[in-house]
Amino acid sequence: MRAITTDPNYWVIKHRLIVLTHEGGEKGRHYPGGLITLRSDLNYVNRRCTLMHEIGHHIHGDTPTTDSCRSSRQERRAHEWAAQHLISEDAYRDAETIHGPHIGALAAELEVTTKYIELWREMHARIANYL
Repeated sequence: MRAITTDPNYWVIKHRLIVLTHEGGEKGRHYPGGLITLRSDLNYVNRRCTLMHEIGHHIHGDTPTTDSCRSSRQERRAHEWAAQHLISEDAYRDAETIHGPHIGALAAELEVTTKYIELWREMHARIANYL
């Protein structure tokens, strides 16, 4: 399996994105042309996860929509892309060897939210069931 880069800053540089902050409101937003804004009060883990999520929107060419079905698909895809690129299989395996299956401990070790641990597990269970 190919190695993935779990550092959001790698993707920011690779795609020549501009990342700014905003006050209040949603955690993050991506705009056409490669601009991403993040809420200024996010802690390190939430900033990291939100940035990778917004990069996922950028990479997939998502555009804001009032169509709730399309919006839900875009959100799910951005979350899955972020989980896949924030957590490598090797890092997950190492973290689980150290901490066992405890979701909070794994999230802390991997510097992601518990939501991304759950999503990563779900994605890998689907893959295992498919094979």
